[in-house]
Amino acid sequence: MEGIEEIIDKLPKADVYIIDQMRDSLKKYPGIYQDFIEDIYNAMESSLNILSKYKEFILIFPGNKEPIDMVNGFVKFCTAYKKKYQIIPDLQKHSLKKGQLFLIPNDRQLVETVEKCKSKNLKIGKDIGIISYNEMPLKKIVENGITTLSTDFYAMGYRLSEMILKNEQIQIKNPSKLYLRNSL
Repeated sequence: MEGIEEIIDKLPKADVYIIDQMRDSLKKYPGIYQDFIEDIYNAMESSLNILSKYKEFILIFPGNKEPIDMVNGFVKFCTAYKKKYQIIPDLQKHSLKKGQLFLIPNDRQLVETVEKCKSKNLKIGKDIGIISYNEMPLKKIVENGITTLSTDFYAMGYRLSEMILKNEQIQIKNPSKLYLRNSL
């Protein structure tokens, strides 16, 4: 959220902890955060053998609440491995084709992508690849399993509670993981 720094600066510094997204302007505060650049890069790099069957990599990035470092991590990976890529705000003007891999930050775009694949008779995991952001139980069963890239939200909350109880004034990168399923 833009402009939040002015509001946070009015609070007692010892009582502020930043959770999830650590912008440069907030690094004076303790917290637990995701490193979107490295998380995306490392997850995709760890699955190069699986991802090699896709010819074009597409990040659906509406740009509303999603952190810009998602774009930075995606571009870093695609550039390093010389992958053809696009960043699009939604699927409205995009034509799905065999050989495309989609990295999808939110569930609304995930549903749209799955529906569009079905309408074009494209098989997810064979014709089209999908990596969705944020693990949740439903993604284990949708379309025989959607691959997810997710931080460990339970660990984030648990570690934050420890930091508060121990009055720790540190910054910690929360771990993330790629959950491989049939959508690749």
